[in-house]
Amino acid sequence: MGPCVLAVSLFASAPARAQVAVLDTAHTFYHEAPTRTNMTVYTPGVDLAVTPAPWVTIRGGYEADIVSGASVSVKAGRAYQAVNPGADVISTASVNDVRHAPRGGIVLRKGDVAYTAQYTYGTEHDYKSHSIFVSAKTEAYEHDTQFELSYARNFDLVCDRTQAVNDRPPRFRALEDSKACFGTSDPLRTRHTLSIDGLQAAWTQAWTPELATQLAYTAQLIEGFQSSPYRSVILAQGLKAQEHHPENRARQSVAIRLNYYIRPIKVAVRIGARVYRDTWDITSGTGDIEVEKYLFEGFRVAARGRYYKQTGASFWSDDYTGGDPPLGPKGQYWTGDRELSPFSSIGLGLRLTYGIQPAKGRLLGLMTGLKLGAAADAIQFSYDEYTLGGVPITNARAYVLGANVSASF
Repeated sequence: MGPCVLAVSLFASAPARAQVAVLDTAHTFYHEAPTRTNMTVYTPGVDLAVTPAPWVTIRGGYEADIVSGASVSVKAGRAYQAVNPGADVISTASVNDVRHAPRGGIVLRKGDVAYTAQYTYGTEHDYKSHSIFVSAKTEAYEHDTQFELSYARNFDLVCDRTQAVNDRPPRFRALEDSKACFGTSDPLRTRHTLSIDGLQAAWTQAWTPELATQLAYTAQLIEGFQSSPYRSVILAQGLKAQEHHPENRARQSVAIRLNYYIRPIKVAVRIGARVYRDTWDITSGTGDIEVEKYLFEGFRVAARGRYYKQTGASFWSDDYTGGDPPLGPKGQYWTGDRELSPFSSIGLGLRLTYGIQPAKGRLLGLMTGLKLGAAADAIQFSYDEYTLGGVPITNARAYVLGANVSASF
């Protein structure tokens, strides 16, 4: 085994071949309450990986998103509010849904090569998804180098309101609710397809026992219905039309990470940068840093920070009541999604990890190892152009709490 395996393992750990089974459970709690809206998401998950032989691992898992809150259902901008002072056209709608996502997969190994295949089925009241994932990873140069290539494909269905035969997008009406979306033949409901192809290539390199880097390229092609079926935008003459996005989107990004372990003081420093670009003309950059300190045997504490900034989509506007005569929308598409507007965010977080690895025997007579983790993050968003009827978004903060337990047997 090469001298740089320690550094590589800081990015990607090798399969736990000494364990017959590993059980992981993770729980995440997300909450935000910007102007006139709020959203709370609880995400529990569990995974079980069983390795009956060194050459094969079988995986199974389940994840859920339990969502409640209120989101913007009708969006107007500065210009409309200026012409119609006092008009309260901004409305919100309650959101209550649960996404279920069971999954299963297998990892096959031969020498220094590992092949992974996984299938995930996602279902909620207004959305269904079939997802497949395959990857191949190999190690070279005495395990100091890793190359990985992966591909993912989604076959999704999105529920929508059935529109009148002769209506065009400026007169489309938003979906009222998720009732009768699936499992019925309600003539007021229809389904749109959404396909997603994703490709990623990654190179991880250990240069010394303390220094490792990773370079990753990601590309994604999306085709189909990409609007929110529930959201409307005020267009010309006060016309309220369902949000209308392009049906094709290509995305790509390049990310680089550096991990350096300062052995004398037992501190690991991780630095990352990512550049993103898509065909909707959104360009973004992300920078993050994490400093992790090994306090005593098995216990680590990490502080992290992240900065993100993006431009708006080519069809983004805070107000669509202008445009070419006769008072049409500004272009072929319109959106009320604040994540397609120019914005930036900064996040700070803390993570605690405690691992127990018995020198001999088993913990509680059952486990060969136990790892406990907890994390807390606060994210502040700043929206450059997005308003609700001319009112800027305030209190745009999100709080994320997480906890995880991993037990090996």
